[in-house]
Amino acid sequence: MSFEENYSWEFLKNVADALDSYIIRALIDAKQDILNAGIYDELQYETILFTMLDEEKLKYSLYNFLKNNSKSNLKTLIKYSEDTSIELNKTLSLLELLKNEKLVILEDFYDKVEGDENNPEKLIFRDFSITSNDVEISKLKPIYEPVKVIFDSKICSGCGLCAGICPVNCLHIYNGFGKIDEDKCIRCGLCYFICPRTYLPEKLLNMTQECTSDIKEYSKIGHFLEAYSARTKIKEILDVCQDGGISSTCLHYLFDNNEIDFALGAKMSNTLWRPEPILLKSKEEIISTAGTKYVNNPNLQLLNQNELTNKKIAVVGVPCQMQALLKSKIYNIEFPSLNNIEYRIGIFCMESFSYESLLKICEKLNVDIKNAKKMDINKGKFFVYTNKGDELNIPIKEISHLAREDCEICYDLTSESADISIGSIGSPSGWNTVLIRTDKGKKLYNELNNNNLIESKPIGEVKPGLPLLQKIAGSKKSKSKKHIKSKMEENKRVPNY
Repeated sequence: MSFEENYSWEFLKNVADALDSYIIRALIDAKQDILNAGIYDELQYETILFTMLDEEKLKYSLYNFLKNNSKSNLKTLIKYSEDTSIELNKTLSLLELLKNEKLVILEDFYDKVEGDENNPEKLIFRDFSITSNDVEISKLKPIYEPVKVIFDSKICSGCGLCAGICPVNCLHIYNGFGKIDEDKCIRCGLCYFICPRTYLPEKLLNMTQECTSDIKEYSKIGHFLEAYSARTKIKEILDVCQDGGISSTCLHYLFDNNEIDFALGAKMSNTLWRPEPILLKSKEEIISTAGTKYVNNPNLQLLNQNELTNKKIAVVGVPCQMQALLKSKIYNIEFPSLNNIEYRIGIFCMESFSYESLLKICEKLNVDIKNAKKMDINKGKFFVYTNKGDELNIPIKEISHLAREDCEICYDLTSESADISIGSIGSPSGWNTVLIRTDKGKKLYNELNNNNLIESKPIGEVKPGLPLLQKIAGSKKSKSKKHIKSKMEENKRVPNY
């Protein structure tokens, strides 16, 4: 049954006006444009619209509840959750929206617990202070503007999710940078809503990973259940992998056991060392994705492919892509392909480069990029291994200015928002460090072990182990804060973490 049998479009427009909801009005007005684009059918469109409508109603319900309480804090949020029969984490996600829209002012209060030589200093969450801004919502500038503002501010991570969900297919990411067809854009702001560089509730991401409502500070590598050092036993993967081949082995198992129909990843394009997104359909295609690519790859833009409808999907990606996927899970507005993602397989990432910057690095090393067989970052250096067997390297500090500008403001080294995170830092050469973050990730890793697909050791049994990973991850977080502070002092746009 069509929703139109229950609600007239004129009624819905009136509801949107009553809520002062720009995003709902834009979706209603552009219905025909959306259907003509062919990304979503009518039922999918209506599901997205009505889910978004429910979200907006709930958000403003919380706003009115807070306005009617002179002193709002965590107890107020708990009371609202109980009254509306929703989980506290859902209320916290709505609070983040209100904060981002400047409808509330939110302060966190923590108690400091001094550390010693064996235990680091800790911050223990005490309470919120929530102040409602008594304003007419209709007079506030709509925050859900097209992500062109993110592109223009040079803080776009190039994850590709905006292009992957755009209802009129007006967005495209090329060479890590977004472009928008403004003639086709309907100004609905859905791209802004799901972008990880607009607002990103960092604590809520970790709380969602842990399945808890307890607010606390997390470690420098985020929430995780278990940590291992591992490498694949599958010869064809071992022959071509960058380190331990665990991400490829995950996909091999998932395809082999019909747990997924497709996987999103990256492969080399016809231009060597310039990757492109790939939609993997079988385990035989996995080899084409092996090895680390140091140029941005917007694989999430493939989520707009019609063949993904009602199919089970795994995504292999870097931290910003894992953040985008988990954010879209927290703020779920029923994008069909997003709901079909079964596994988030995250890759460690310190920084990435544009293809042009990669050419400059090779130029500094006096090597033609066409002769580069493998690239790696290790022990503070960028390595290029040539087809002739040469090993060339340059200190990272000498090429850091060539990294993508948006990487400076990213705080996440270890893909904290994944089900399972995989990298090399902390493990011996030829092995992967693996962080199990969710029950789903734990089940997958156990199956790799049970099927004798990997060698595995607890991370505590290898050197340098987690201490090095924690140190480098902490350094990235500190640098991120400094860059964000610097941009704010220059009155430049930054993500709202």
